[in-house]
Amino acid sequence: MTQLMFHTTSLLAITVSIVVLTASAELHQNTLTVDATDRENWAYVNLTKGETVDIADPATSMAWDLGFKRTAVIANGGISGPGKTGALVLKDISFEDVLEAPEGDYVSDTDQIATFARGTGWYTYTGPPNHWVLPNPIVYALRIAVNPKAQPPSPYYYAKVRFIGYYENNETKEGSGNITIEYALQDDGTRSFIESVSTSVDTQRKLTTTWAAIKSN
Repeated sequence: MTQLMFHTTSLLAITVSIVVLTASAELHQNTLTVDATDRENWAYVNLTKGETVDIADPATSMAWDLGFKRTAVIANGGISGPGKTGALVLKDISFEDVLEAPEGDYVSDTDQIATFARGTGWYTYTGPPNHWVLPNPIVYALRIAVNPKAQPPSPYYYAKVRFIGYYENNETKEGSGNITIEYALQDDGTRSFIESVSTSVDTQRKLTTTWAAIKSN
């Protein structure tokens, strides 16, 4: 008797799902008007949120970046707060042409002078008869510590800021104490202000691998 032996091949298809997790950094670009009309109390701004925030104790809080009170402007660092925020004055360059925050010694507020009052300051007061407050054509680069107490030190955020106006209506110069700023803040730890193309094209990618399991009987 002839016995026929059949060899069977079984194919086992295994599907492996790989979840690709991506954390997309964001270039925050905003124009913000701050009500700084109060002569006694500061108005605090969080640049990442793009809004004013209520701060119970600015000396210990990391929730604010800049503070405004009439023409006075402070940053969360040095004598003003725990954030170690520093600034550099960028002269003779337009806001749009600042594509990267420079390296250098960023200066924080001191008990002698606030960062935004250094040099010519952020504004010019025209004096009589108009008594206008007009922004100077200056761009500021900011270096903001994400967590100044972290060990090892955490990355910095970098921002560029310019002052646009001091009035509710900057054309008629009515409603003083309403400061408008334009800024861009990069939160990926780089100094670049060029908006990058998102790399998170696929949030989930499925790879199918077929394995051939050969079994002889």
